[in-house]
Amino acid sequence: MSTRHDHDLFAPPRPSKYLRAWLWALAAHILLLVALLWTVRPPKAVDEAAVEAELWSELPTQAAPRAPIPEPQPEPEPAKPEPEPEPVVTPPQPTPQQLQAAQQAHEAELALEKKRQQELKAKHELEERLAKEKADKAEQAKQQKEKEKKEKAEQERKDRLEKEKADKAEQAKLQKEKEKKEKAEQERKERLEKEKADKAEQAKKDKAEALKKAADEKKKKEQDAKDAAAAEKMRQDNLRRMAGLAGSGGSGSAERSSGPNAGKGGGSGAGAGTGSGGGSGPSAGYGAKVAAKVKPNIVYPDAISGNPRAEVEVRTAPGGDITSVRLTKSSGNKAWDDAVVRALHKTETLPKDVDGRVPSTLVIGFRPQD
Repeated sequence: MSTRHDHDLFAPPRPSKYLRAWLWALAAHILLLVALLWTVRPPKAVDEAAVEAELWSELPTQAAPRAPIPEPQPEPEPAKPEPEPEPVVTPPQPTPQQLQAAQQAHEAELALEKKRQQELKAKHELEERLAKEKADKAEQAKQQKEKEKKEKAEQERKDRLEKEKADKAEQAKLQKEKEKKEKAEQERKERLEKEKADKAEQAKKDKAEALKKAADEKKKKEQDAKDAAAAEKMRQDNLRRMAGLAGSGGSGSAERSSGPNAGKGGGSGAGAGTGSGGGSGPSAGYGAKVAAKVKPNIVYPDAISGNPRAEVEVRTAPGGDITSVRLTKSSGNKAWDDAVVRALHKTETLPKDVDGRVPSTLVIGFRPQD
């Protein structure tokens, strides 16, 4: 429901609905007062006398000034007689009591009207102040409402942004965890595939190694059989030579003889020596004694495929000191050949045979797995 204050604040104030009534009442009173004064006014002569008597009663008495001496004037011409004016009929004048009563009534009416105007002004000012206060309150309420609306919208915007940020972070976290799981799963699969491939490769290598080992063992056995047959043949030949030399009774210089060394235990070898007079070759167990002394000095940490044989020629002094070492047959592995040569140099001396002598020249063979 709209009121009379629901209008634009900058519009001029509407006139009060009582103002026109007050103006009509005031005009009626004024007309009434004028009519009253007009009807009760006394005659002009009486009014002048009354007024003159009042004024003289309040004025101080003064001496009349001396009349000036009139100068002689020429006699004027006789004036023509003027016609008598017609008598003017004047309304009766009010008495002083009536005038005073009318004046008091007029003053009372003016005072009452002034009071009413003051009350009306105060009421109007009060209404304007209340209307202004109400408009100010309404404006403040409107501004407060708009402020709260803006703050609410801003808070909702911030909450929405925070929620979107949290959602994005959660999605990124989930995506990261998903990628991490997928990566872990892929790594696990790759690891299993690699382990499977490694196992297959290892099985293949083990199989190949087993086949190679069996072939090497077979080859070793065949080689050992050949070496044993060759050593046996050499031993028989040496025995026949020694028997022939013994039958000849000896001479100043002996033929060069070679003897087998079928001993085993860390290395196998065959030796050849020179003697003088009726000397004989090394004993059957001399090769094992030499191998037992040399083998601890062989330093070779690397693994060797197969069991190759390296043969060396060793020359010694009469007391057994090694004077020279020469590789006569390579094993096919230079590192193993060098290790055998170094071991002989480190040994320095060869053990004496059962007869107390050391062959001057000896050929010895070494295998890494013997």
